[in-house]
Amino acid sequence: MDYKNFNKDNNKVRIAQIDNHLLDISKQSITDEIINWFQQSSIHWMTGLFIMRYYYTNQELSKQLLVEEINNHIPSEGKKTVTTEIKYIEDAETKKYVLILPSLIDNRKRIIKPTEITISSFSNWFQNYYDNLENFFNKTKNF
Repeated sequence: MDYKNFNKDNNKVRIAQIDNHLLDISKQSITDEIINWFQQSSIHWMTGLFIMRYYYTNQELSKQLLVEEINNHIPSEGKKTVTTEIKYIEDAETKKYVLILPSLIDNRKRIIKPTEITISSFSNWFQNYYDNLENFFNKTKNF
């Protein structure tokens, strides 16, 4: 598709875009319990995305760094306490969505890694996201 000529100012396109975004996060279209858990709030979702980002870049993600990353992206009024964010991480560990391991670089640090089921769930979600995006552009190319 020629994105330069895409009519992004058309209200039909905007509505289709809204519908596409809803499709990517709605429990009506996402039945994966792991993705649903991570999508229950913006902080949960950022937690999952940062965990996967650090996993894919093969970088260590400590609990402290994760909290800092989240707080860099959340407006002040939406920020939770560090205790709340740590509870989310511990809940993910209890559910076996992540592993908390000692750092290979600094043994005092605890590193967060996704489990295989989380990696699989996010991989499927990313594929569905790209499929939905492709369908969006195919659906709206005549608008």
